[in-house]
Amino acid sequence: MKTQIYIVIGAALLSGCSNTTSDNVTTQGINADIDVFANGSGSTFVDAELEVGDGLGGTSLQLVAGDRLTVTANGIQKIMTEDASIIGRFRYEASFDFDDAGTMFTVSFSRNNGINAPNSNVTLPEGFVVQSPRSNDVYSLADDVPIQWTPNGTTITPDIDVSLSCTTTSGIVFTASQDVATSGDTGVASLPVAAVIPIGTLDTTRLCEGEVYFSRWRRGNLDPAYGEGGDITAEHIERAQFFVDLSL
Repeated sequence: MKTQIYIVIGAALLSGCSNTTSDNVTTQGINADIDVFANGSGSTFVDAELEVGDGLGGTSLQLVAGDRLTVTANGIQKIMTEDASIIGRFRYEASFDFDDAGTMFTVSFSRNNGINAPNSNVTLPEGFVVQSPRSNDVYSLADDVPIQWTPNGTTITPDIDVSLSCTTTSGIVFTASQDVATSGDTGVASLPVAAVIPIGTLDTTRLCEGEVYFSRWRRGNLDPAYGEGGDITAEHIERAQFFVDLSL
């Protein structure tokens, strides 16, 4: 387990992206990447990308000629619509105004011609109520950040990550992040502030901004008609903010 340190210096540019229309590809030649996620807002979001190949080097498919993706949950069916904000890639999305743990989401790919893939499904995990840290909590460099959440005792051990952004004396913001070791869904963890302090000569007159990121996720069952495979996952996430005063 290593602390990750990074600095954002500009927008990332994707290169080598390619795309085509779905009528050019059989279902047996498609890789499906489907994500279901809730973020504590009371809503659940579903997005999907169909590709030939996998990852950023894959060829993204734009749905045409009667091909469509739909998602069903709690008896409600929605057509997934194209996300126009992504340049060079075609992702499809839908949202629901509930985020109950145990809700099953079924994503169906129906085709004007060719083999349908009607039954990719996954169940949403439990969410989080964060008890600590609170948004106005301030810690010193010598403190541990106490991390507490409910419900606990579930079958999914949460992934927890702490990040800290501090300003150097030259005005550059550096961010460091560190995974938090957990042994099951205990509801309690901690991390020393010193374990996640960014590099550089830091400005002790400015508060560092911290965030704890919680995630429970599970993998579902992807319809086998997608001949190139892929994945369908469901994730419940939550974030909690805090501050560090380096002058303490």
